[in-house]
Amino acid sequence: MREYWRGSVEAWECDEMGHMNVRFWVRRALDGMMLMATELGCERAFAPEATATLLPIRQHIRFLREAREGVPLFFRGGVVAIGEADVTFYSEIVHSLDGAIGATFLTKMAHAEAKTGRAYPWPERTTALAAAMQVEVPAHGSPRSISFDGPTDQFDFATLVSRGFQQVGLSAVRIEDVDVFNRLYPEGMIGRVSTGVPNLMTAWREETTAELCAQDGQPRKAGAAVLEYRLDYISWPGAGDFMAVYSGVADVAEKTNTLKHVLAHPVTGEIFCVCEAVAVTFDLVARKVIAIPPQARARLEARLIKPIG
Repeated sequence: MREYWRGSVEAWECDEMGHMNVRFWVRRALDGMMLMATELGCERAFAPEATATLLPIRQHIRFLREAREGVPLFFRGGVVAIGEADVTFYSEIVHSLDGAIGATFLTKMAHAEAKTGRAYPWPERTTALAAAMQVEVPAHGSPRSISFDGPTDQFDFATLVSRGFQQVGLSAVRIEDVDVFNRLYPEGMIGRVSTGVPNLMTAWREETTAELCAQDGQPRKAGAAVLEYRLDYISWPGAGDFMAVYSGVADVAEKTNTLKHVLAHPVTGEIFCVCEAVAVTFDLVARKVIAIPPQARARLEARLIKPIG
């Protein structure tokens, strides 16, 4: 795999967990994919004058090792598959000092008309260019708990609350949030989920860690870390639009919980993105995963979202 980005973690890219936030993992990955696109013949695909561009359709992410302030990183990747008007990239962000994998990305992108977003078939030369970039998905980058190929979850905006989803985020899309085609940058989707989830989970996490501290006297501070994500990008808000984030608990296991998120326009109900995440409760003192005690698991299970139908 070739290298397409190199840099380090800025202080302002770190969140309350003390490590680089998911928003910036996605931003750095997409920075790298923009350069990857040039090797497919798309040298100006993200410039204002472009007639065709690349738009993410689906993205699967595994977070394998956190990156804290000042840590040097680089991005590498290649092509897994090429379709008539789409491409699937495999890529990973790597810790420069020891070669440890920080995060992996499987990203399907549409080759689309820049202004309309309609599919734009590849020129004939692209197949040969893609073959020169071909890579296999390694075991550490393969989906584990969330399938890459499964169907996109279907949601009716009008029934989200009755199914147990909670509105955890509400924000405007500003001019600095969008690209040259007036589409929200992809990191704006996962970033809004990240800032919204504390409204769903923080009280439960703090209650759980307080109970554990009372039992054994060990100091703990509640946090969280995401292990795996899948995002399905459906439509793209522009500057002046608004976004609401609705989230719910889909599953609870001994150490993990699965959350589902729906990003939609709060007035029209248009759905922009749906995503699923597997997360753990994280002790910020020991920087270790906390197993969920039975009583805490029961409280979370009582909040499970209802299935469709």
